[in-house]
Amino acid sequence: MSEDPDGFDEIVARERGLRHSLSARRMTMIAIGGAIGTGLFLGSGFAIGIAGPAVSVSYAIGALISLLLMGCLAEMTVAHPTSGSFGAYAEYYLGPLAGFLVRYSYWTCIVLAVGTEVTAVAQYMRFWFPALPGWAPSWDSPAR
Repeated sequence: MSEDPDGFDEIVARERGLRHSLSARRMTMIAIGGAIGTGLFLGSGFAIGIAGPAVSVSYAIGALISLLLMGCLAEMTVAHPTSGSFGAYAEYYLGPLAGFLVRYSYWTCIVLAVGTEVTAVAQYMRFWFPALPGWAPSWDSPAR
């Protein structure tokens, strides 16, 4: 833990460029969409196909771990409300390198998750439209 009690104030000042502009409704929809995405169903079907329905036990264990982790994160958010969230907490409690690593590992996970979601959508579309190329569902037509 950091010895400097004002150390967190410096982190908050640096993170001041971030804004709380999303409503609670939008945040709820983002959370639901992130938790129940197309990749979850595609991955679950693959895992159940190989290991059987006992996979649900491992999902329950993973859900329990996630629930405990989110409870801990909620406690830190109450103690230190800031826009930088868990990257700021890692920096304050573990040091600048930990804060850097947490922030960029989160960014990497989000970038990879977007790619896997697009791939899952292409797989689903291929089920209904076998002749459709894999890139077509992700194609964004220009605005007219």
